[in-house]
Amino acid sequence: MEFIRSLLIIDKSNDESAQIKKQVMEKSSKFSVFTLSGRAHLAETVNENDTKYLFLNANIGKKEVFYILRFFTMLNEKNKSEIPIFFACEDYELLQEVLTDFSSLKKLQVLHTPLDIGDLVEKLYISAFGSTIDASKTKKGDLNVDLEFMNVFITSTIKTLAEMAQISELIHSSPILMSQVKEPLNIAISSKIMISSIYFKGSYYIAFPKETFFNFYEKVVMEKCTEINNDNKDFVSELANIIYGQCKKKFSDVGYNLDMVIPSIHLGEINYSVVVLIPFNSPFGKFYLAVAPGLI
Repeated sequence: MEFIRSLLIIDKSNDESAQIKKQVMEKSSKFSVFTLSGRAHLAETVNENDTKYLFLNANIGKKEVFYILRFFTMLNEKNKSEIPIFFACEDYELLQEVLTDFSSLKKLQVLHTPLDIGDLVEKLYISAFGSTIDASKTKKGDLNVDLEFMNVFITSTIKTLAEMAQISELIHSSPILMSQVKEPLNIAISSKIMISSIYFKGSYYIAFPKETFFNFYEKVVMEKCTEINNDNKDFVSELANIIYGQCKKKFSDVGYNLDMVIPSIHLGEINYSVVVLIPFNSPFGKFYLAVAPGLI
């Protein structure tokens, strides 16, 4: 999993580099940003920081520009992959030479000059992360849910439930706002995990209708139940603990540590103004992951 993206800025202007770095870091804490004023230390900077995105300003001069683009062309051939390059150039003739001589760079984007830093930052963000869930029409205003962060919980849930219940395949639908769901969810019991991190602040739920919970409990525990009581409701907390443990490991593998949490039990429907829902289908019935941004 690639969670942190390394951006290299090569720009003769230290002030412009600093402005780009500042705005990129404000846009997303999942960028790490490094700056150079030319080709000096290029190879070690790229290799040490596993550069995934490059902003290159032609103000460093034609000789430097061609050297750097040749370096990345060779790097692409070596790695069998290409990084996006954002190239700012005021010199029309130089631009035409670059586009002709480096036509193999399919991910080279030319930026209008004078440079609009806000536009550059937006292009970088879209290139790195794609779009976010748009809930601009909700009462809470703009909703920005980190889809990568959410996807870790989705994949961990699939892995955990598949192993516990010997399910070969779990199918989930795309995330949707709970307020847009027309059919009743009939959620009876959930386990709630509260998270506060630089990437996400809010609560995750794994939520079951009653029959799905009974069926899943019977499959795993090998005991039949017909009502939710003190003997079986802790099962959802144990399940959430295992899922969260899987998530912690995945984040730890990329150098980011989540805090320890103690899941809590929630009975009945999830009542919060903005909830993102991921519906699952399973042999035991429907269940849901629910995300409530800001709720802790």
